[in-house]
Amino acid sequence: MSCGVIPLKKLLIVEDDRALRAGLCRSLASNEIETESAATIAEARAKFHAGKYDLVLLDCNLPDGNGVDFCTEIRRTGPVPVIFLTVLDSELDEVAAFRAGGIDYVKKPFSLMVLQERINAALARTDGGLVYVEGRYRFDFGAMTFSVDGSDVVLSPTEQKLLRSLTANSGRIVPRPTLTEQIWACDGSFIDENALSVTVKRLRAKLGAECIKTVYGLGYMWVGGGA
Repeated sequence: MSCGVIPLKKLLIVEDDRALRAGLCRSLASNEIETESAATIAEARAKFHAGKYDLVLLDCNLPDGNGVDFCTEIRRTGPVPVIFLTVLDSELDEVAAFRAGGIDYVKKPFSLMVLQERINAALARTDGGLVYVEGRYRFDFGAMTFSVDGSDVVLSPTEQKLLRSLTANSGRIVPRPTLTEQIWACDGSFIDENALSVTVKRLRAKLGAECIKTVYGLGYMWVGGGA
């Protein structure tokens, strides 16, 4: 069932709860987004392969299977972003979702406003089509694929946001307040002052200890292989 208006961006909502599915379909539709829905994986699969979608909002527990497995199937077809919307709140469930190719993991109950911002951010990243290639690094922010020395690296959504901000300003200092605002502004939650430092540390562990330079008292700078 199509619930949208002008079909500029097409969102597929896969959710078996009828009331929630209808509510999401109605609330997320706008002048920029057309929404369609499916109650099962079988229905979602048929719609997905018959049409072209810009983003999939996907439940984990569905009547005929596991949404994580369907996410893996989606990601094999191309760089369509998948956001999970689920009651499953264990760390193992979240890790499995990201390993399957999900770009975000939203737990029920959720804030509709925050969900809308996460969807808008995902669509904006896809629109940007930004590919950063330098030496041992290849980062495709549209396809959400990242590699170092030819080996794939899995980055969390927060790590992706930080990396994109830094690489977009390669060789320039990005102030800490700017990075914090860009990464966490739409989450609507209290951010510990160490959150940015922790995220930088995790990125360095995955991409190389010298790729991000700390400019004490100011912020951080992406130097890649030229440190």
